[in-house]
Amino acid sequence: MARPKRKDDGGYGKLLDAWTPPEDAGDPIGCVATSFTFSPIFFEEECLTRFLHMESDPTEDGPVYLIEREEKLAQVTCAAALVDQHHCRGGRSLRWDLIPARLPRGLLHAKVSLLYWSQLVRLIVSSANLTEDGYRRNLEVFGVVDFHEESQAPLSCLRETIAFLRKVAASNARSAPPSPAVQRWNGLLERVSTECSTWGTTDDRARRQGVRVRPVFSGPGYENIFDQLRATWSDGSPPDTAYVVSPFFDVPDERNLPAQKLWTLLRQRGTASVHFYVTAESVPGEEAVFLHAPESLLTEMPPGRSSVSTEFYWVKLPEGRPLHAKGIWIENSRAIAYLIGSSNFTSAGTGLGNVKNFEANWLYLVDSRRHEDLKKLLEMTFPDGEHVDRGLDLRWQPRSSQGEDDVGEELTLPSGFGDATYCCDETLQASITFSFAGDPPAQWELLKEGDEQRFFGEHEWIRLGRPKICYVPWTHDRPPSGFWVRWQNSSGAAWWPVNVSSGEALPPPEELKDLPLDMLIHILSSARPLHRVLQDYLRNRHKWGEKPDEALVVDPHKRVDTSQFLLQRTRRVSGALNALRTRLERPVATLEFLRWRLRGPVGVRALAKALKRESKSVEEQAFLISELALVLARVRPEPTPGCLPPDEHQKEIRKVISELRAFIPPLSSDSPQNLREYVQSVFEAIS
Repeated sequence: MARPKRKDDGGYGKLLDAWTPPEDAGDPIGCVATSFTFSPIFFEEECLTRFLHMESDPTEDGPVYLIEREEKLAQVTCAAALVDQHHCRGGRSLRWDLIPARLPRGLLHAKVSLLYWSQLVRLIVSSANLTEDGYRRNLEVFGVVDFHEESQAPLSCLRETIAFLRKVAASNARSAPPSPAVQRWNGLLERVSTECSTWGTTDDRARRQGVRVRPVFSGPGYENIFDQLRATWSDGSPPDTAYVVSPFFDVPDERNLPAQKLWTLLRQRGTASVHFYVTAESVPGEEAVFLHAPESLLTEMPPGRSSVSTEFYWVKLPEGRPLHAKGIWIENSRAIAYLIGSSNFTSAGTGLGNVKNFEANWLYLVDSRRHEDLKKLLEMTFPDGEHVDRGLDLRWQPRSSQGEDDVGEELTLPSGFGDATYCCDETLQASITFSFAGDPPAQWELLKEGDEQRFFGEHEWIRLGRPKICYVPWTHDRPPSGFWVRWQNSSGAAWWPVNVSSGEALPPPEELKDLPLDMLIHILSSARPLHRVLQDYLRNRHKWGEKPDEALVVDPHKRVDTSQFLLQRTRRVSGALNALRTRLERPVATLEFLRWRLRGPVGVRALAKALKRESKSVEEQAFLISELALVLARVRPEPTPGCLPPDEHQKEIRKVISELRAFIPPLSSDSPQNLREYVQSVFEAIS
C-alpha cells in the first residue's frame, strides 16, 4: 500500500463541496446531520449556506445575508444538527434545530449528513466533525452516495441510514411525545422514506457493479464492525492483509480488543500481515521514534506463527494539519473491502467492550481482479506513509483522544432536564416551555445567554408545584438560543439549547418588520429575489434617511403624491395582487415554503396588515382586502412532481382567506351601498 503519490493524483476533494447541490438537484427540502464536536457558526454560515444555495455572504452582505437566510430556512421542512451532549452548545439562529445527543453510556461519534433537494438525496459519511478544523484543516476521509430517479446506488444504504438517524435521535429521548425538534427530524426522514423509495437499485443489482457500497453502523443495538466485515466479505477465501489508519487508540492495556478481533478476520494459516498507519515523532539526537500507538498493536500478533507480521507506517503530514481520518482496508489477491468513516481503532469506536459509541461508516467492496482501475482509485484515498524500521528504538505514546475527538471539560446537562422550546401564540405572547424528566439537582438556576442574568430556577419551579412541563413568559424581542444552567456545587455551567415550536413562532428580522405598503408592492411586483430587492431598499433607506419610499421613485414626475386617490392606489395594489397570484401559483416543494409565502413578513398576511395600516378610509380598506381575498380564491396551482399537491396548496390558501375576514372593518350606513354589497358578495362567493 505504501507508495509515492504525485500532487496531481486523485483521492482528494473538498468536503464542503458535497453540501453544494448539483444544477439539477431542485429546491432544498431539508437536511439533518450528526457530529461529535460542533461549531454552530460553521454549520450555519458554511454548510447551510451551500445547501440552500445562498447568494449573499455573511461577512460582506450583513443584513442582506440575514434576510436571505431567514427566507430560505423558513422554506425547508427541517434543518437540524444532532450533536453529542459534550459539544452541543453555542449561539445560533433558531431557524435550524440543535438537538443534544444525551446518551447514558458512550458518545455520539458518527458524522453522517442527509441532504434532501426535491430531485436528489445525498448521504455523506465522513471522519470529519462539523467544525472548521474538520472540514478545512485536518486530513479526513469522506464518501458521498447520491439517490435520484436514475440512481444505481443500493436503496439499502438509504433505508439503513434513515433507520440509524432515527435511532440516534430516539436514544436520548427525555419527553413523550418527542420534542418539536425531534418531530421535525423524524418528519423529514419519513418524507425521504416515502418519496424516494424508488430512487436507487436493489442489492442484487448492486452486486453486479464494479464497486459496491453499504453502510456499517456500530453502537448500542448494532454488531461490532469486525463481525459486520466478516459477514459482508464476498470472496470465498479470507483476506490475508489488513491496513489500518487511525489517530487514536485504546489506552495501553494487557489486551487490545480491536487488534485481536482484526486478526480473526485474516487467514488463520499461512502468510498474513497487518499494517498500521499512525502519526509519529523523531526523538531528537537519537535513533528512536515516538509512535502514537500502543505497543499492544504489536503484541496481539497470533503466537506460534512465523509467517505473520505487524508493520508500522509514519503518516507524514504538512505542518499544522493533524491526522483525523479513520479507515480499515482488508484484501487478498481477488477482493478488497475498505471501511471509512468515524470509527477510531478503539473498543468504543469499533463496537467492542462495554461502552460503545454510535459510529457511521461506508464499506466499499471491489473485485480487484476484474476492476484493477477501481482498486487504484480506492488506493488514492488511503493516506501515504513511510515504513518505520523495526530496528529503531520504538517508543509508544498512544493518543486515546485529542482535539476533535476529545470530550473536553465542559459540564453536561443533568438528566433531570428535558427539552427547552420557544413558543409564540396567536396573540404574539412568547414563552419558553421547559420539560423535566426527573428531579433536577438542588439549587439549580437558569442564566440568560450573553449577560448571564438569572431567568428562572428551582425557587420558581417549586412555587409552581414542580410541574413536568413549565411555561415561562419571554418578554425579550430576540428568542434565546439556550440557557446556562448552574446548580449546587457545580464547578461551572452546562448549556441547555432551545429549539422553536414551529418556524411560524419566530419573529421576523428587524429589517422585515412592518414593511411599508409601497415596499411590499415593490417586492411582489419584482421578478428579482427578495434579498436583492431588499438590498436596494436598505441602501436607499440609509441614503435617504427614514424616507425609503421616496428613494425608490426615480421618475421626478412620480414624486407628486397621488397615492391618496383611491383609483391610483387601487391600480398600484392591483398590479401587486396580480403578481401575488402568479407567485402563489408557482409550485412549492414544502408546506413551510407555502406558509412563508402566505404568512411570512412579505406574504399575504403582511400585505393585508399594510393595507389595513395605510388605507385612507375604512371603505378603502374593505375594498382592497376584499380584492386580496378574491385574488387568493382564484389561485390555481399546477400539479408538479416532487412538489406540494394542488389540494394541499389550496387548503392552506383557504385558511388565510378565512383569516382575512377579521381585517374587514364594519361598514356603516354612510358607506356606499354598492361597496357594502360588493364586499358581502366577495366573501359569499369564495366561502
